[in-house]
Amino acid sequence: MAFAFLQFTTKTLSAFLDQNGKLVDIQVLETPAETDETTFYFGFDGDSTGDYLDIAFGESNEDEVRKRSRVVYGAINTLKKLIYKETKDHNSVLFAEGDNILFKSCYKVSLLNELQRVYKETTGLTSSIGYGKTLPEVALAMRLSKAKGGGSIMGIGLRDSSKINSTDRPTS
Repeated sequence: MAFAFLQFTTKTLSAFLDQNGKLVDIQVLETPAETDETTFYFGFDGDSTGDYLDIAFGESNEDEVRKRSRVVYGAINTLKKLIYKETKDHNSVLFAEGDNILFKSCYKVSLLNELQRVYKETTGLTSSIGYGKTLPEVALAMRLSKAKGGGSIMGIGLRDSSKINSTDRPTS
């Protein structure tokens, strides 16, 4: 048990270290004005989706696993369509798999709230959104947003984006 905790802690903290092993300097972003045309990367991640699927695994019920998988898949496809409609750019979604979406857009609180509302309405689960101006920033913002608990939206900036540990990958 202690070893698993150490592995988890090490992996989690390594995302916040630069190439020299020092903590990165993170700045929580103020909510941008709707008129701000700055483009951000946004990471959407369903909360507790693994637990939602594990229930069906525990029941050893293939039909329930398929059903829950289709619910999550359908929700993500619906969210992609909402993003495309709002951004008017079919290249805005960079990644959409499992319960995760990575997309580029200007900050639009109405879109972010709608994504979270639709996901909850469709799956019964909350979701977290992180955003930043760079891919390393959005990866860290996602971790911090999820750590705040379900339904959060958080943006961060790195004071020196070039020093982030680029070998780390965000996880669900």
